[in-house]
Amino acid sequence: MNEAGTTVIAVASGKGGTGKTTVAAHLAIAGARTMPTVLVDLDVEAPDATGYFKDARPSGAAEEVSVLVPRLLEARCTGCGLCARTCRFGAILAIGGVMTIDQKACKGCGACVAACPTAALEETPMTVGATSISDAGGLSLLEGRMVVGDIRSTVVIEATKKRAAASYASLSVRDCPPGVSCPATHAIEGADYIVLVAEPTEFSIHDLKAAIGLANGRGIPAGVVINKDGFGDADIAGFCEREGIPVIGRIAFKRERAASGAAASLWRGDPAITEEIDTILARALAGARRGTLR
Repeated sequence: MNEAGTTVIAVASGKGGTGKTTVAAHLAIAGARTMPTVLVDLDVEAPDATGYFKDARPSGAAEEVSVLVPRLLEARCTGCGLCARTCRFGAILAIGGVMTIDQKACKGCGACVAACPTAALEETPMTVGATSISDAGGLSLLEGRMVVGDIRSTVVIEATKKRAAASYASLSVRDCPPGVSCPATHAIEGADYIVLVAEPTEFSIHDLKAAIGLANGRGIPAGVVINKDGFGDADIAGFCEREGIPVIGRIAFKRERAASGAAASLWRGDPAITEEIDTILARALAGARRGTLR
């Protein structure tokens, strides 16, 4: 639980296509029935969680996300090349005493500006994305979205997390990017519990192992939801037992459920799903409480 009293449940997966976003949306709906809840879409390169809520309406202003990038003041530049040697991301080139800055490759760390001996670099804001908030019948929806073609996903993820923390919801459900790369690491950071969504295939087991390693490495308690249970024959439960991670839910495969998820439609009128999602949420919240007490 964070300083605002919010329990943060991150929904993640080792690979795409497991049904992570569908599970996150339904967990948020379940939470909203009993407590103020926000569904936070941190898959900022391709956010789609809000697509499940066709009747959602904006409930606040969109906020730009920017990063400070260097701009060259040519009259002050001596061509020493120290800025290029300082940049760890290859965003500055020094050729024949001429400096060239690729602002789209810049991570905004400010090291080059601090290193320049003649103050020939100044920082200027560059928009890299935006956050937007809407309401879906009492459930808050918060989305982070990158500018098309930008590469600074972690900046947008952190800005979206910061705005979510200011919502003062009792429950925050994060739809995280798939995989275990830098964006996924930023998305789960600060969570109280991670729900890892997997499907019964060998590919999913391979990537689930990496996701479990990420959760363990960050010291965040986690449990696995087996989605599309019965669709494949890989022994996800046996794998989880060997890895020492609990299976906190199973969602049986049904063709109509798969079609509904593919169309970004909620599982309406399916009492079995409602009951299973409620169980998963209860187990995740219990796991979060136990983790907080450690």
